[in-house]
Amino acid sequence: MAVFRDLEISWRGRDYTITPTMRLMRQIEMGDISLTDIAVRTSQGRPPISHIAYVLTKLLNAAGAGVIEDEVYEELINGDQDAVGELMMVVLTAFTPGERDQKKAEAPAAPQSSETQPKAKASS
Repeated sequence: MAVFRDLEISWRGRDYTITPTMRLMRQIEMGDISLTDIAVRTSQGRPPISHIAYVLTKLLNAAGAGVIEDEVYEELINGDQDAVGELMMVVLTAFTPGERDQKKAEAPAAPQSSETQPKAKASS
């Protein structure tokens, strides 16, 4: 079961599709990058461009683009501002879990009989 939604990233005339994973999120956070910090700072009007470039590089490379941080950073600084805005939105939403299937979420749990329920032991 995938927690995250597929994303499409347009990069230099080519579209890449990726499904973010917990493993990828851990790799990003191991680089001392906080996805929450990126969101907070961006909402305050001071986006951490180098951190956004790092995350985009990881996402694009996971999708097979073969890019380096320098070129992603340069695109964020010098690129078309509408496209840059879309790339930044990808970073802000990439690791937001997708919606759950309501049919699965509403399924009642099977009741357990008293014989099958685990019993807690008290230590004396």
